[in-house]
Amino acid sequence: MTTAYLKTIFREIWASKARFASILLIIFLGVAFYTGIRATGPDMSRAASDYFKQQKLATNSVQSTMGLTRSDTRVLATHRDQISYQAVKYLDVNQLNNNRVVRVSELPRQQTVNQLKLVSGRLPRTANEIVLDRQAQKLQPSLKVESTYRIVSTKALNNKLTHRTFKVVGFVNSPTYVENVSRGVTNVGKGTLDYVVYVQPKNLKQSVYSRIDIRFKNLAGVTPYSAKYKRLNRQNTRTLKRWLKPQAQKRQAHLRAVATSNVAPLQKTVTSLQNQLPANAPQLVTLKAKLRDAQAQIAAIKAPTYLYSDRDDNPGYTEYHENTQRVVALSTVFPLFFIAIAALICLTTMTRMVEELRLQMGTLKALGYGNTAIGSEFLIYGGLAALIGTVLGVAFGVNFFPRFIAQAYGSMYNLPAIHVQYLWNDIWVALAIALLCTLGTALVVLRVDLRSNPTQLLQPRAPKAGQTLWLERWHGLWRRLSFNHKITLRNLFRYKQRLLMTVLGIAGCMAMMITGFGLKDSIGDISVKQFNQLWHYDAVVTRSGNETSAQRHTISDASLYRADLKLLSKQVTIQKSGVAEQTATLGVPAQPSQLKRFVVLRNRQSHHAYALQSTGAIIDEKLAKLYGVHVGDTLTIKLAGQAAKRVTVSAIAENYVNHFVYLSPRAYRHAFGQAPVYNANLVQFNRGGEKAANAYADQLLKRAGILNVTLMSTEKKTNFKMLDSMNLVVLIFVVSAGALALVVLYNLTNINASERIRELSTIKVLGFYDGEVTMYIFRENLILTGLGIVVGCFLGNWLHAYILQTAETNALMFSPDIHPLSYVYSALLTVAFSLIVMGLMHRKLKRVNMLDALKSVD
Repeated sequence: MTTAYLKTIFREIWASKARFASILLIIFLGVAFYTGIRATGPDMSRAASDYFKQQKLATNSVQSTMGLTRSDTRVLATHRDQISYQAVKYLDVNQLNNNRVVRVSELPRQQTVNQLKLVSGRLPRTANEIVLDRQAQKLQPSLKVESTYRIVSTKALNNKLTHRTFKVVGFVNSPTYVENVSRGVTNVGKGTLDYVVYVQPKNLKQSVYSRIDIRFKNLAGVTPYSAKYKRLNRQNTRTLKRWLKPQAQKRQAHLRAVATSNVAPLQKTVTSLQNQLPANAPQLVTLKAKLRDAQAQIAAIKAPTYLYSDRDDNPGYTEYHENTQRVVALSTVFPLFFIAIAALICLTTMTRMVEELRLQMGTLKALGYGNTAIGSEFLIYGGLAALIGTVLGVAFGVNFFPRFIAQAYGSMYNLPAIHVQYLWNDIWVALAIALLCTLGTALVVLRVDLRSNPTQLLQPRAPKAGQTLWLERWHGLWRRLSFNHKITLRNLFRYKQRLLMTVLGIAGCMAMMITGFGLKDSIGDISVKQFNQLWHYDAVVTRSGNETSAQRHTISDASLYRADLKLLSKQVTIQKSGVAEQTATLGVPAQPSQLKRFVVLRNRQSHHAYALQSTGAIIDEKLAKLYGVHVGDTLTIKLAGQAAKRVTVSAIAENYVNHFVYLSPRAYRHAFGQAPVYNANLVQFNRGGEKAANAYADQLLKRAGILNVTLMSTEKKTNFKMLDSMNLVVLIFVVSAGALALVVLYNLTNINASERIRELSTIKVLGFYDGEVTMYIFRENLILTGLGIVVGCFLGNWLHAYILQTAETNALMFSPDIHPLSYVYSALLTVAFSLIVMGLMHRKLKRVNMLDALKSVD
């Protein structure tokens, strides 16, 4: 290949820079999407792995029904070569001064496991200093460093603390709580924790540990969530159980020994009195009865149950991994869909380039150049566009998309920002696809022309023969069409490849825009449907037991009050192998017939209403999907402190936020063997503002036995604030799809005009005005755009459904409906892009040199 020939190649690139730029831009968009979204899942996983390693997240935890003692820690101390551990004391408190359920946890003197990460301030140094979970500041914005924090609860709980007034010295994140909102369940107050506070040791007056967190050293360098991690973790759990197995009997023996020593004085007194008093003496009979009761209580002391858990039992830890897997699943289909459109456009573009340079190819062949030299021009042209597009696409995609998507998920998790990484396997795949789109299509197009002899190449290709359209047989319609419309239809169906490419390209872009707008609809509908259509109550009042007359008076005697429904409300956990543990609210209304006034239980599609039956439970749709249950199947639920129970699913109801299980009182008694304690009220308000609702909640909390008041207006803000960040993902879809639509339309329209430049010049010579020449092309484009929009609607529906399926979290279900306006917006944007492109084409067609265009090589 000579220097002159190389110069010719680069002159061709410069002369057709618009076409070169369009190929480069299409490759750039496709590669950026592919490498960027493919890197997002691994980047998110790596950020979590690094964080867990840095903060030394426990691999296992142990709890006991009777607490843990120094005897347990001494056993673990003998295995320090294999583990590090940390014993923790905590107390769950229902705060009466701020309507929150808080876990007060003592900070170990040395944090060897689950190290807290400071967000601001410092750790406490004295007994009257405290650090708060960062979630506390979100729920109570008035809390700041240097502010005062008071613990105000029941007298029994207050007496378990040595200090109750603290100075806030910092805010922290704990690796134990990966989720931003959830802090787990408790048997205090409303049943769920709001946040955790950390105090110095000896602030809690309890002699036993609440939990021991353990970190096995053989997992230190193993990637979390991997198959190797799971295999080693199973071995470690068995080992831990073996170490602590004798402890249950030892604890039982110790408790019995302590109880026996406490009864010893009574035993001694009875023995002494037996020698002094008659056997039927009242004093002796009474003491003997007390002794028998004490001995019976000693005999009834059972061995404690040790409860073992690992990271998989942490919902936030498990759900984060599931979200990264959803992103990976998303990256498998969506970028390939994007690249497929790019490949179609590249095929059309390279086909047109070969057609334009047909005369040059014939000249080179006549001069003695071989097929390799002639084909190299197209390979260099396409390869250079692919290479530059790939480099720019990788640089942009890997640095932009992972950060953008991780930021959307970041609002839901307490994890540091991700560090981007270049996944070279994916980058090489992207380069191979880019080269296939350009070089591959060039070779496919060249295969015929390179076999032709110079004489054939030096002559223009014969125009494609016309054919009779099926529309022409519809004589009544065809006769009514104008000449211009007949020409438009003939041209459309004459060039079937262009028709197919244009329709598919526009349909793909339309589908992605529908997906973007549809995601916005699905996210926005959650709030409307959940809080306006399904839930018809304004507050949930949680009590310590059955309602008293004083509590009834406080709840109902307010101008804000309209109606209420008593029910049992408890948090239950649901477990199944292979599915992250889920927390659901168990609801048992005192008057099942009145439930429909407060909660709508209906089929999502048919809106058929469900009623509670004497047997069976009504569960939410998302819970049914997660556990693969259908009507008639059974579901295992577990109340805190009770054995797991199985209930039959009688109906599956529409729901979008969190999980629920509803039972009738009779069904509850059948499942749990006891009568329900109606410990909560669903309260409806008259019209009133946020200030009035907060005042009502404050008034209720002053009444003894009322533990918590949850305002639905607050819940709505808390639950959906994080969903606002999902709009960033929606923006990615719309902007990217719009950019691709613009490039696709410009490229195809430019090719269409270039292919028919002689035809357009001819009608110009015949006296057509510039606007009429543009309309000659635009009518075809408009019809193709319309066909693409129709096909794109069906394709967008499928893509939207797939994205929803992969993007949902375990506690959230998106509304599957797309609003009609979203189709309208997508169609209008597509038409707008078509008009923009035709505006650019109009300027180009006005400057056409008719003499040059009409020259013939004959």
